[in-house]
Amino acid sequence: MTRMVATRESVAASAQRLLLWGVYIGLALVLLTPLMIAETLLFPFVVGKALYSRTVIAALLCLWTALALLQPSFRPPRSKLLVCLGASLAAHAVGGLFGVSPIRSVWSTYERMQGLVDFAHWFAYFLVAVSVLREPKNVRALLNANLGVALVIGCLAAVGYFLEEVPFYNVRERDAPRIGSVFGNATYLGAYAATNMLVAAGFLTSSFVAATSQSSGAARAAATARHRAQRKSDSMDTALARVFWGAAALGSLLALMSSGSVTAFLAVAGGVGFLVVATACFARSRAIRRLALAVGMIGGMGSLATGGVFFFPGAFPAITEASFAQPLTRRLVDGNENVPSFLKRRLAWGAGIDGFLEKPILGWGPENYTVVFGRYVTGIGPKTEIHDYAHNKFLEEATTKGLLGVVSHLALWICAFHAIWRAARRSPPAERVFALFIGAALTAYFVQQQALVDTLTLSLQFMLLLAFATSAETVGREGKSRRRIAAFANLSAWWRRGDFLAPGTTLGRLARGACGCGVLALAGASVATSHSIHAATAALTGSGPVRPTTERPLANIEQSIVEFEPMANWARLMLMHGLSGRWRDMRMGRGAEAKRLLASAEREGALALAAEPENWQIHATLSRLYCAAARTEPSYLSRAREEHAKALALAPQLDSFLPQNLIMPKLCTSATPRAQPPG
Repeated sequence: MTRMVATRESVAASAQRLLLWGVYIGLALVLLTPLMIAETLLFPFVVGKALYSRTVIAALLCLWTALALLQPSFRPPRSKLLVCLGASLAAHAVGGLFGVSPIRSVWSTYERMQGLVDFAHWFAYFLVAVSVLREPKNVRALLNANLGVALVIGCLAAVGYFLEEVPFYNVRERDAPRIGSVFGNATYLGAYAATNMLVAAGFLTSSFVAATSQSSGAARAAATARHRAQRKSDSMDTALARVFWGAAALGSLLALMSSGSVTAFLAVAGGVGFLVVATACFARSRAIRRLALAVGMIGGMGSLATGGVFFFPGAFPAITEASFAQPLTRRLVDGNENVPSFLKRRLAWGAGIDGFLEKPILGWGPENYTVVFGRYVTGIGPKTEIHDYAHNKFLEEATTKGLLGVVSHLALWICAFHAIWRAARRSPPAERVFALFIGAALTAYFVQQQALVDTLTLSLQFMLLLAFATSAETVGREGKSRRRIAAFANLSAWWRRGDFLAPGTTLGRLARGACGCGVLALAGASVATSHSIHAATAALTGSGPVRPTTERPLANIEQSIVEFEPMANWARLMLMHGLSGRWRDMRMGRGAEAKRLLASAEREGALALAAEPENWQIHATLSRLYCAAARTEPSYLSRAREEHAKALALAPQLDSFLPQNLIMPKLCTSATPRAQPPG
């Protein structure tokens, strides 16, 4: 009997080790997300990354659930950051439920691939990371692995800067000389590089601080020969690690400069500012504090000077007329490139403020900023871009989720910085330095969020930084009860003990089975929807089972709608645009097929409006389709004008920024809208 029990315990321990290593591998595999490019899919730089990360996270969640059921120590820790991120997820769900288009809030679009589904996956990744990687040193290992990916991306960016194409990796730059590398967008590359450059610098700097503190110890003189040999081996490992960190920091710097992203430059400046303030607060030497303040003053004056050149290029002709081949330096001094970008964002910000004032409690719903932009944008011209995001995270939260989103998002940031500051105050010098550099990386991320759009890979970087902050927040808390709410304390203790999951009771078996089945169902649904999205986007590019032909050029679009209906509005708009552009030729050459497609477009248009009733782009696209059909079927003219009126009711400035995109039939009058094709 004793032998059977021992065998059972041995099998359980082996299973636990196997599951733990599976979780470690899954956490690392997700870090490869930025390198994923799906050339055969629509938006290959976005959709491929989303499907890869979701599939790996679904498998990772299953492995972790099994591990947590076996061993209570791998269950979620007591963390304010975990609660705040969960509150943000809940705010997203509530805002979407009461928004103008719940289905878009859940699934987003193929161009963005965000929404509630994406947020839930990144929350699951964060949950697994903070449950398994309890100590800061464990999170540092994950950050080191992420720096390996950043080093590869830095090398790809450097190669792409000097060559038109990257050998063995199909990355073609669209905005040369600015480099977007594996992100397809130079701004996103700059944001990714800015964060990882500060993390790499943190590793490198803290290694020197640790070496200095060790060399000053009294134990060094009394070390034995064996200890000296061990120190020599450790010094070799440290040297190699420093080479790696230095290369990662340099590669990220080159990527940032090649991207030409002014926002990333300002983000790094914000991170350095955080370090200056932290040094002034934590340094024991008065001289070091004074030096930090002097550096801060010099940096502040430099920032003001850069801002002067940025916004008033005419006042500095000697600088702005200089020819710079490097993308970042040229954009820093060329106001003609930067000011229009700032003005476009300002239009989006103004519309967002008005939208928030209209619905301040729950907002318009995540991923529905296009509705707000069309309704409230003013002061626009014919070259104004349509914004589907506010390009400011706090304004995005306020407009789409209302005060509920703002409060949860603000609480998340406050808890993150508080955890970093608290960890720095209580840690030895080397760990303090690294924690402060993580705070600098968080500051950089925060700064660039005020002018950028969140993406999949940036969300990954944010989860990693939050994971370190959570490990710093929870370390040393195990076994201590400082909770102020008794009910929550009892519930947490009940969860930690695992009483309701005890394997020897009927309730425990039922609870374990329900938990396991629930997670398996969620993971299976995630994989199934990813497969359907893959098929739908492959159909749109003609790489799916239905190939486009000259006889039926729109057959693949119809197939995409069938493959994944929740995100079909993108394909529906493409169908309406494609048919309106080909209507006359198809009606004259293949009348029966043209009528069938027109009936299909009308039906899909009604379904599109049912999913997004306040999306003015759908009305504008239907208006253009009916205008084209009215050339041969005059009865559609009234419907075109009716859709035009509905579009104008939802977007009063519609005629001011859409007319130059396409030439409309004269019979629909010059006031008829012309919607932009998706993307």
